[in-house]
Amino acid sequence: MAEAVTTITKLLVVREIQEDESGATLIFQNSCHGQLGLHDPNYALHLRLARRSQERQHPIGVSFGERHAIAELNRADNDVPTEISDENSHFVQVLFQGHDGVFRLKSDHPEATRLRSLLEAALRQKGQLWFIAQHPDLTLVDVQPC
Repeated sequence: MAEAVTTITKLLVVREIQEDESGATLIFQNSCHGQLGLHDPNYALHLRLARRSQERQHPIGVSFGERHAIAELNRADNDVPTEISDENSHFVQVLFQGHDGVFRLKSDHPEATRLRSLLEAALRQKGQLWFIAQHPDLTLVDVQPC
């Protein structure tokens, strides 16, 4: 039985896009890079999101597959957290000002401490955060200050 590749989604800002006959290389502000394959069925959508990130200097959610292949690109949202509460030992509930639904930060997330710290700081300062969440359960995957 084949083992599934675990991918972590990070919020990154595209600094540069280099296109060639095989697709596009995205270079991010943190100097890491990823490859978009031309034959990926979502190539046009992913390239459009990457260009928007580059133009606006806004982060996008990036999931890497094997090597430097980009498995998924997703639009990030920004909002002000209005409430953070411990629902149980497995996750924290987060409410945002302009978003419907109850978002969750799972306690087993590899960066749960960092993410909770950023959420709490934004709550205290009434500041906006960029965030990316998995659907349908609205699990927070990454957050960063605006």
